[in-house]
Amino acid sequence: MRFDGRVSDAERLLLRFAEEHHGLYRTRDAYQLGLSFHHVRQRAASGLAERLGGGVHRVVGVAPTARQELLAAVWRTDGVASHRSAAALHGLLEPGDHDPEVTVAPAGGHEVDGVIVHRSGDLHRSSVEEIDAIPVTGVARTLVDLGAVVGRKRLEQAVHRARHLGLVDLDALRREYEQLSARGRNGCGPMGELLADQHASLAPTESRLELELFHLLRRAGVPLPERQHPVLVSGRRFMLDFAYPEVRLFLEGDGFGVHGTRSAFESDRDRQNLLVVAGWRPLRFTWRQVRWSPHLVVGQVRAGLEGASA
Repeated sequence: MRFDGRVSDAERLLLRFAEEHHGLYRTRDAYQLGLSFHHVRQRAASGLAERLGGGVHRVVGVAPTARQELLAAVWRTDGVASHRSAAALHGLLEPGDHDPEVTVAPAGGHEVDGVIVHRSGDLHRSSVEEIDAIPVTGVARTLVDLGAVVGRKRLEQAVHRARHLGLVDLDALRREYEQLSARGRNGCGPMGELLADQHASLAPTESRLELELFHLLRRAGVPLPERQHPVLVSGRRFMLDFAYPEVRLFLEGDGFGVHGTRSAFESDRDRQNLLVVAGWRPLRFTWRQVRWSPHLVVGQVRAGLEGASA
């Protein structure tokens, strides 16, 4: 290598490599491309490269970018982009103002200032892919991880976008969640809650949803309904989960997994229509509403009771 205006073949290869990696290269990349220890040091000393730490260098003159910062974080920690950084790479979240997030092995990797480092012993090669030359957790793994660092609304938005883009389906998410949660891994809970609302095989049982609804009403001081109230309509006998017979108001927990077939779905709608025609008013609540919007549930039940007595 020369520094008198002429460029060696190894130098050209290194610059091409850096161009494909957001203006970055590692010391080991330079060695593999034919540069010596002396030449690597000379590049920095001559102002051709800036040392970022951890054996990572940036070609001088290349403008800093968010992806350059993320790749530098990945290389410096010996990890992979994960959590919010991975979600942004996959196009599931808008890039935020948080520090780059990476996942490293429990006993490996490095702590680096300005980088959020997560440690995991269950990140397998099959869960890692590459986007724009940046190693990153796959979509399913990213979404499960994401639940540990963002709120329910942002997680649900990211899952919806991933499904809309065809990047993942609920079965793949379920498998990833089950594999990680089976190992006792912390942070899986939010995805489990979301899947319970959207995936039939993980939905809470009808009785569990009813129990949560009943306890919610009792805690709120709402007059308690009758449970499993029998009703005869058009010669057909129905059992109402919760009923206020005196005002013909009934409540039901509408779990995702309760009506798992088309015939069950149709039968349920027919049943509800017959009850409405007979003067009954339904209020149906999902698991998500009972768990995450209890004030909405309580308010609607109160309004239903007050409206009937007005």
